[in-house]
Amino acid sequence: MNAKTPLALAAAALVLFATTACNRNADTAGGTNNTPAPAASDTATNDATNGGTTANGAPTATPPADTSATPPATPPSQSEALALLNVVNDHEVKTAEQAKSKHVTGDVLAYANMMQTEHSKNMADTKALLDKNGGAPADSAAITDMKTKGDAETQQLAALDGDAYAKAYIDAMVNGHQDALTKLDTMLIPAATDDAVKKHLQMTRDHVQQHLDKAKAIQAKLGGSTAPAA
Repeated sequence: MNAKTPLALAAAALVLFATTACNRNADTAGGTNNTPAPAASDTATNDATNGGTTANGAPTATPPADTSATPPATPPSQSEALALLNVVNDHEVKTAEQAKSKHVTGDVLAYANMMQTEHSKNMADTKALLDKNGGAPADSAAITDMKTKGDAETQQLAALDGDAYAKAYIDAMVNGHQDALTKLDTMLIPAATDDAVKKHLQMTRDHVQQHLDKAKAIQAKLGGSTAPAA
């Protein structure tokens, strides 16, 4: 046997051992990973789930958004509609009395007197219809909310005097009667199931429109709304 053969075998063994050790170190240090790449079908599935693109580059369909809307508020019953109207009447009467206690004059005083007289009469007529149809209902969330807003407005007006009060009072009458018209058209009149109630609410609407027109005319004489521009 050739004497060089054992030396050659030993050298080859050292090379093989070194190569194996290097490969192990590369894997341990985050080198080449032999995990197979995901199949094309898996990639397309993931892209579709995430709203990306398919394997051929075409956009994938995004899941439809939730378009469900908040359900509308429950319409008032006929009795609640009449009760809501009397919240308006009560507020207008009390605010008119406040205006007179503030010693308003001229057109503003005449308007306050009209509010006190006409809304007092409407309140009595509305109560009579309520009594005829089972009486006033317990306060609902809508009734309580309307009372709270009316009380807050009265308190804000109470802090004013003189011309500032007169202008603010008329501004409140414009806004309040406009709001009352909206409520009559969208909530109160549609709730009427009795002919007498419907007739009363429609007649009330006519009077509210007249009150609004008169308040706007006085507002113009006083120099327009005192509310800050939006």
